[in-house]
Amino acid sequence: MKEQGFDAIQISPIQPLKEEGQIPWYLFYQPINFSIGNQYGSREELIKLCKESKENNIKIIVDVVLNHVAGKDTGELIPSEKVDNDIKSNIDFFKESRNIINYENREEVIDLCIGLPCLRLDNYQLQDIIIKFLNELIDCGVDGFRFDAAKHIKLPSEGSDFWIRVLNKLKRRDLFNYAEVIFSSKEILEEYSKYVKVLTESEALNEDISVSFVESHDSYLEFCYTNKISSEDILKEYKKLCSRRKNTLFYARPFDNTWQREEIKIIHQKRE
Repeated sequence: MKEQGFDAIQISPIQPLKEEGQIPWYLFYQPINFSIGNQYGSREELIKLCKESKENNIKIIVDVVLNHVAGKDTGELIPSEKVDNDIKSNIDFFKESRNIINYENREEVIDLCIGLPCLRLDNYQLQDIIIKFLNELIDCGVDGFRFDAAKHIKLPSEGSDFWIRVLNKLKRRDLFNYAEVIFSSKEILEEYSKYVKVLTESEALNEDISVSFVESHDSYLEFCYTNKISSEDILKEYKKLCSRRKNTLFYARPFDNTWQREEIKIIHQKRE
């Protein structure tokens, strides 16, 4: 990784899940609590990864799922029976059990659900559980977080101090954090960027306050708008992106070794 010029690795969610063994990728985004350890690895393995990465000057960024929990297999907006009782038993932790219909309606985006039981992150008791979880990850040696589905988490201007209170209670101030805010207006991106870097497909923001990508797991696996594009063409677009943006993410496709190619190394060398 270091020889290829990468300075950070974003790893998949490491929170416990409702199913064990080999599962579809999307189930890794359906946690049952805020603790460390699942099929991808244990707390001890995370500590080892962080230690070895630091020896090579590579940051470890953990993808954290805070907006929602695993639901029942019936499709109802009800927490799975495997969700920790201290979460599922508190009705004040959950948003109204209705799905978003209009993603252009900001009130729906922040107040309703995305097909799973969604959490009210303005609740201080829930925030404290999350703060404890994030600080445990910091104790393991992680260097930052990708906040999944962040556009569904209210901003201070919308009546929630989640971003201010949670980030200010983390043990480190030098973390590299970014919030996933895709398919959103420039105005919304700017609001989030007041508190955290923004991961977005848009280049509307200054490069210092955003993380840019040609392809992500969402574009490849969920929305599928890049999965018909060849690895060669992705590489060409990534080269262009790196020539004009500072914080860039390269998605390593399953069973694809494009990230190991000499061209990647050359692209990164030209940025130094």
